Amino acid sequence: MTGRRCSRRAVLAAVGTAAGSLSLAGCVDTDSEWIAADVPTDAALYDVVQTATGAYAVGEDGVVLARDGSDWTVRLERGLSDAGDGLRSAAVTSNGQALWVAGDSGALGLYDVVADRVVDYSAPKEKTTSWTAIAAAGLAGDERLTAINSSGELLRGRRDGTEIVWGDVSEPGSGSSVTDIDLTPLAYGYVVDTDGGVFESRDGGVSWSHIGLEGAGVDFAAVAATDSGHVSVAGGNGIVYTYNGVDWSRTTLGEQPIVTLARNRDTALAVSSAGVIYERSFDGWTELARLHPGNELRSVALGTVRSPQLVVGESGTVFERRY
Repeated sequence: MTGRRCSRRAVLAAVGTAAGSLSLAGCVDTDSEWIAADVPTDAALYDVVQTATGAYAVGEDGVVLARDGSDWTVRLERGLSDAGDGLRSAAVTSNGQALWVAGDSGALGLYDVVADRVVDYSAPKEKTTSWTAIAAAGLAGDERLTAINSSGELLRGRRDGTEIVWGDVSEPGSGSSVTDIDLTPLAYGYVVDTDGGVFESRDGGVSWSHIGLEGAGVDFAAVAATDSGHVSVAGGNGIVYTYNGVDWSRTTLGEQPIVTLARNRDTALAVSSAGVIYERSFDGWTELARLHPGNELRSVALGTVRSPQLVVGESGTVFERRY
C-alpha cells in the first residue's frame, strides 16, 4: 500500500493538538516529492517560516517573499524602511500573526501578516552589528523576543502593543560564536555555539545554564525546541543530538554537516550541506530525499494546513514538498 501512512499514535496526537498548532503531526508520506518552485527573485534566501496566512521567506537585500496559495510574491523588495539591509533570520509568534525579521547593520523589525503592515525597530539599544538569528514566542502584541548578533551578544525584549521593552545585553555562549536560538511558548530558550555548547533558559532568556555537550566535537549550526523543553541540535559531521530534559541521545545522519533543522513534538526535518533531507518520525530518522539544487541550502520549515514543507537557499532557491 502506498500513500500517506500515519501511526495510530500520530493520528491521536494530530487530533489532540490541531486547535493549538500550525504544524502537521508526524506522518510519513511514501508518495511525496520535492519540486523546485518558481519565485520572483534571484536573491539568496536565508530563512523560511510558516505564519497564520502562509509561508514567508527572507533574504539578500532585505527581500521578503510570501506564498499566496501556490504562488510566491514579493512583499518587501528592499527590506525595512527600504534600506536594502539583508535579512538573515525570521521568527513567528505562537499564533502566527506577527513575523519578526532581523539581519545586517542592526536591521530588526515586525511584519504584521494579518494587517500587511511593517514596523521598523532596527538598531535596538543602539546595536548596529548584524543580527544572525532571532526567535519569538507568545501571542502577537505580547510576545517575547530574543536576538543574537555576530559578536555573540544576546538581546531580549518584550513587546507591549507598539512598544518594545529591551533588556540588558548578555553573552550566554562559552566564548565561541553563538549560531542559533529558539524559544518556546512556555518560556524555555536554547542557544548553541561553534564550540559544541548548548545553553538553556527557563525564564525567557533572563538567565542561562550550560546543559551540554562535553566532548561533542561539533560546530553546532541549528537548534529547534518544543514546548515540553525537549530540544534538538545539529551541525558538523551530520550529527543530531536530542535532549529530553534529562539525557542526550545522538544520531549520525550522514557525513556532511547539517545546516538547518526544524521540529515539533512529533516530527522533524534536517537538511545537510549536500542537499540531503532527513525526516524524523516515531520510528526514528530516515533519509527522505536528495536534492540537487546547485546552490547552498539555508533553511527548512515544517508544513501547515496552508503551506507544504519548504527548503530555501541561495539564488532564490525554493523547494516544496508536494504529494
